[in-house]
Amino acid sequence: MLSIQPAAAHHAFAANYDMDNVGTVEGIVEEVVWANPHVHYYIQVMGEEGTTELWDGEAANLSILASRGWERNTIRVGDAIRVTGALGRDGIRRIQMRQVVRADGSPLVQQPATE
Repeated sequence: MLSIQPAAAHHAFAANYDMDNVGTVEGIVEEVVWANPHVHYYIQVMGEEGTTELWDGEAANLSILASRGWERNTIRVGDAIRVTGALGRDGIRRIQMRQVVRADGSPLVQQPATE
């Protein structure tokens, strides 16, 4: 008998992100990868020494984003955004996108509020 169980562990967020280390990055979207298993927004962020750093903002999958009203052009190349979320482990420049705010201050719902 074959038993199939949901594969919740395939995301390996705990391996890629320090869920206790929440930070914020702000910059200009350089590239959008609108595809499953997760949408990615590559963001040019001004570093402390005045140089730019490319950050990988990992969002939810297409179905979840669509259920929250996101479309392919919700965030476009050239948009200024501020992202808050769990930071990448081992100093890797990536962030699990939990909250996104546009340059005009309008928030985009990425994940449901935690209770």
